[in-house]
Amino acid sequence: MTSGSACPGAGKEVRDEALLLKKHSIHDSLLLRRYDYFLRFLLKGALAGTSAGVVGVAFRLVLTEGDLWRNELLRWAHTIPGWGWLVLPCLGALAGALAGWLTSFAPETAGSGIPHVEAVLISQRELLWWRVIPVKFIAGALAIGAGLSLGREGPTVQMGAAAGQAVSKSFSRSKTEELHLIACGAGAGLAAAFNAPLAGVVFVLEELRRNFSPYVLGGALAASVTADLISQRILGPLPTFRIKELLPLPLSTLPAFLVLGILTGVLGVAFNRTLQGSLDVADRLKGLPRWLRASLAVSLAGVLGYFLPQVLGGGHQLAEDVLWGRVNVGIIPLLFAVKFLLTMLSYSVGVPGGIFLPLLVLGALLGSFVGEISGLLIPGFQGLGPSFAVIGMAAYFVAIVRSPLTGIVLIIEMTGNYQHILPLLFTCMIAYIVAEALGCLPVYEMLLERDLARAKDDAISKPSIDNNKDKMLVVETVVESGASACDCRVKDLALPVDCLLVTIRRGAREIIPRGNTRLLEGDHLTVIVPENRAAAINEALAKVTRCNLKV
Repeated sequence: MTSGSACPGAGKEVRDEALLLKKHSIHDSLLLRRYDYFLRFLLKGALAGTSAGVVGVAFRLVLTEGDLWRNELLRWAHTIPGWGWLVLPCLGALAGALAGWLTSFAPETAGSGIPHVEAVLISQRELLWWRVIPVKFIAGALAIGAGLSLGREGPTVQMGAAAGQAVSKSFSRSKTEELHLIACGAGAGLAAAFNAPLAGVVFVLEELRRNFSPYVLGGALAASVTADLISQRILGPLPTFRIKELLPLPLSTLPAFLVLGILTGVLGVAFNRTLQGSLDVADRLKGLPRWLRASLAVSLAGVLGYFLPQVLGGGHQLAEDVLWGRVNVGIIPLLFAVKFLLTMLSYSVGVPGGIFLPLLVLGALLGSFVGEISGLLIPGFQGLGPSFAVIGMAAYFVAIVRSPLTGIVLIIEMTGNYQHILPLLFTCMIAYIVAEALGCLPVYEMLLERDLARAKDDAISKPSIDNNKDKMLVVETVVESGASACDCRVKDLALPVDCLLVTIRRGAREIIPRGNTRLLEGDHLTVIVPENRAAAINEALAKVTRCNLKV
């Protein structure tokens, strides 16, 4: 009896052990499959970074040559008495007209391109890589090389995003993976534009995707590092701005940096609002063809460049002169005003070109001005103009773009200067607070809203809903501190009925959500939505997962 009664218990133990082993085997198999997919995605991210790096480096080299030709042309024009000032405007008018004409074949390449990439990532616009790359490259090189005050980074980011899509079309069938690779390629483009791989990663996380998904983070890191390896192999390992060793900044300079933070915050808001106003004026001139507007703008830039050549193009050389302390404080207000207005004019005509580099130049001028004036008023502050210029670049970027981590990391990598962290953080914090308090949208958010407002009338807007009604898309979002979803049960979330919450990732764990599952701060939510409803559902998710507190 004893042995007979023990058999069922032993059998149950064997079955339980077998079931446990089976569960462990399934779990291990899932982990291996996920790890295998992650490695393959990293490889695709590296391929996207390779493509973006090659395009970005080629674009930098072409623009460098364009600057050299333009400067040589200006030197030759100054040797011609009487009519020499007409040389650059006449030749520039031809280049501007060609740039405007080319842009009409791919209207999404107009301007920076970063707002267009952001619209693509929320499924509001289409990205056609095969036309974006050639049009952006050629038209951007013509417009910037001819003298418009535009930067290389916007075009490089958009072309990098297009390169990421090209890789996705070749190696992937997943729409979600395609969007991840587009973002990774965009970050790689920024890394290649400024030799700043970490800034490329942070830009993807902070500005484009706004979540720390391991796939986004890993892919962005692989793409940015690969793009920077290509950049350093071809262009060299030195920082973008080669500056002399900066003097240390004592704590007694913090009041001066407080002034700089307030000034950059106010003028950053002025930059965004003036840019919006210039675009509104350009919209009222739609009767003029794009090629004619571009031609007239480049002609005016050529006239200004004859007398003040420092303001032409992106302004890389002007920024280096400021960072070396080679620009007299008396001419800084004039350079700032002319560069500021020329940037507004250049961006509003609708040819390819970014605002990163021009705004960094403007920030360097502001910082140098405050530093030089402080040196005149306080003898102990003399010689600190270059240090103020470096910090002014970051603060002005933060005030305009409102992406503080990207701005801080970008300037550190571009200058190779790590010794002024405290005043850098302090000034950027003040600039951010002032810009937020004045109630102005960040520049790319403002440009994105303008772009989406015209989406119905744009020829490249997304196909009709009927064409995409059966396609599904995976969306990821993060529950932020202070969001209404914090400590809220899944069944109480005010989400649209046509979206499905499939997983919650909490730290290293993945949770299958149930109605009573409570969401916590920092939870990563994975949601499946119909592609034609992705934009509206993204907005609904943002309302419950993002902090709604306003400054």
